[in-house]
This record gives sequence, C-alpha cells and structure tokens, in this order.
Amino acid sequence: MAPRKTPSLHGFTIEYVAAGAAFLVLMALDRGGLVRTVLKALPVSILIVLVLRDIRGFPSIFLTGALIGSVCGDVLLDLPYTGFFIYGLAAFLIAHLFYTSLFFRFAKRPGAADMAVIAGLALFAGLMIWIFRGIDPNLLGPVVLYIVVIITMSIGALLVPSTNRLLFYGALLFIASDVVLAVNKFLVAVPYGRVVNISLYFLAQFTIVAAARTVWMDKETGKGTS
Repeated sequence: MAPRKTPSLHGFTIEYVAAGAAFLVLMALDRGGLVRTVLKALPVSILIVLVLRDIRGFPSIFLTGALIGSVCGDVLLDLPYTGFFIYGLAAFLIAHLFYTSLFFRFAKRPGAADMAVIAGLALFAGLMIWIFRGIDPNLLGPVVLYIVVIITMSIGALLVPSTNRLLFYGALLFIASDVVLAVNKFLVAVPYGRVVNISLYFLAQFTIVAAARTVWMDKETGKGTS
C-alpha cells in the first residue's frame, strides 16, 4: 500500500499571506469598517481550518481553542470602541492559556540551557511589569497577568520536544508583537506601530501552527511539513 502523501501547506500559506497583507494595507491607509475587521480575523481563521485538517486529539482541541480565542481578540481590538480593549486582552489571555496548557502537557524536563533561557524570560517579564507600572490602575492588573501568562506560554513552547526551536520562536514573535502593542498604546507612539504589531502577530500565529504540525501531525495524514 502506497504511503499517504503529506498534506500541503502551500495553499494555506498563500491564502494566509494574502488575507494578512490585505488587512495591513487597509490599516496603513487608516481605513476602518466591517471589511477591515473581517480581514483581520480571516488569517487566523484559515489556521483553524488547517489545524482541523491535519491535527487530531488533545493538540487539535487546544490549538483550535487558542486560535478561536485569538480571532475573538482580533475582532474586539479592531472595533472602534476603546472600552473593548480589556475584552480583547481577555480573549487573548484565554488563547494563551490554551497554548500554555497544550505546551506543558507535552513539555520535557528543562536542561541547563533551558534554565538559562527561562531565567532570561523571567527577568524580561519583571522588566516589562516595572516599565508599565504607571499605567491606568484599572488596567495594570490585567496587563501584569497577561505578561505572566504569555511568558509562561513561551516557556512551555521552549520545553516541547521537537527537532527545531520553531515553536519557541513563534512564542517569542508573539511576545514581540505584544510589546510593540503595549509600548505604542501606553508609553510612546511607535512609527507604524500597529502595522509592526500586527505583522509580528500574523507571523507568530503562522509559525506556531506550522511548528505544531511538525510535532502533532495526525499520523493518518502524514508526518512533518511540506
């Protein structure tokens, strides 16, 4: 019996890049409205379809949960109501909790090099909390919680056994995206800050899902990426 062909990532990649680029163009042109909001949610929605096609069981459930939470956050943060920021933050917090639960479910015991990286991430989290200590007291608690959760998520990504560090790099891109967003919103205006933030975010989500395929690809559909 001939071996099953590994499902292709090529078509999903083209659709993902096209949808993301369309949204970024509208954002750069400062065009709002329903079309832009739909385009913002579309790239990660495409990743949900990819996960459901290629991954099964516990990883599929938790990756899908993380991506659905992210889509909700995408929509909430793109709507023209400043009061929705906290709800968008909560949606992404839930998304990171799904990612964190998945990663630690498969995490290995950290080695000496891992411990050094974890120490660096913990110091970075402390630095970020200190930098944002002067923001609105009503937002400080949720922001601190978010920082702790996303750093924990990245530690989990670091400890998932894999042939490469792609999952961890995706988590780092997510952190970079959120740092740009927070600095731009609470501290100083970053040139093209929102475009940079969303570009890093789209790259982070794609990297995490592409890495997840290499780790948890359904054995009946094939192994590895294509």
